[in-house]
Amino acid sequence: MFKRIALLFVLLLVSLPAFAATTPNTFVSAITPNRGQTQFTSSTTPGTYLTTYTAGTNGSKVVALYVSNNDSSATHVVTCGLFNAATQYASWTVTTTSPTAGLYINLPMLTSWLGLPMDSDGNPYITMISGDTLQCTYATAVTAAKFVVVHAIVADY
Repeated sequence: MFKRIALLFVLLLVSLPAFAATTPNTFVSAITPNRGQTQFTSSTTPGTYLTTYTAGTNGSKVVALYVSNNDSSATHVVTCGLFNAATQYASWTVTTTSPTAGLYINLPMLTSWLGLPMDSDGNPYITMISGDTLQCTYATAVTAAKFVVVHAIVADY
């Protein structure tokens, strides 16, 4: 009899809603979808970093990066880096073929980014804190009327 009452008490206790205030250690997930883009054209300067995305006030989660190139006369080397203030903390480089309809930069494949965290679906991501920027540049001039674009798929906290 005592076991049944104890089991009933535990079941009722587990099913009761929690009416407690949130605490600083409450799990917070990225909830606002966003994106960033940088377009390199014949009027931009090779070697100059342009901001592709600036982290949100509470930080951001970069879930995908890809590069598009419609310049059929050239192959372009694109370098992206994670910056905070003027300091670059990490970078990676990808070479686009000419042209690409969307070369996906697979984050775990980047040798300088081994060990990225994985989300619940097994996808790698980069965490950006407030003040971080994702900046990209390219190495060779883009032909007139053509472009190279870096796309970032992001969620803000």
